Amino acid sequence: MVTLRLNPATDRKLARLAKANGTSKTAIAREALIEHLEEAEDVRIAEERLNNPGKRIPLKDIERELGLAR
Repeated sequence: MVTLRLNPATDRKLARLAKANGTSKTAIAREALIEHLEEAEDVRIAEERLNNPGKRIPLKDIERELGLAR
């Protein structure tokens, strides 16, 4: 369980958005948090792969293996 404290201006924006979308402030906050966590995880994975690159295979080799060679 998480409790968020928002400043009044942000809370009003959230309330307006929720009303306009016919949903709750909680639903919007939940979706925003999920999207942020997924994005942060994608960034972490990308940075890890950049810092620890695996075996690289030239595109021509992949195309040949898949029968796509030009």
